[in-house]
Amino acid sequence: MSATKEYYLRLQEETYNNLGNDEKMYLNHLGLQVKQVSTELEQQDEVIKKIRLKAYHDEQKRIFEIRNK
Repeated sequence: MSATKEYYLRLQEETYNNLGNDEKMYLNHLGLQVKQVSTELEQQDEVIKKIRLKAYHDEQKRIFEIRNK
């Protein structure tokens, strides 16, 4: 079983929007998916959400254990 690699092509939104339909179809034919890259602020927000969610679950677990002693 061989490992697959993912490659990314970074384009500014303006550059992508200026591409013709033929170029966009070619990229699609190559198997490239277009998605917006999250900003650094959005990435930080995701990290904070994960930390808060973990803290919430840890608290709920602790409360459950205290109630069931």
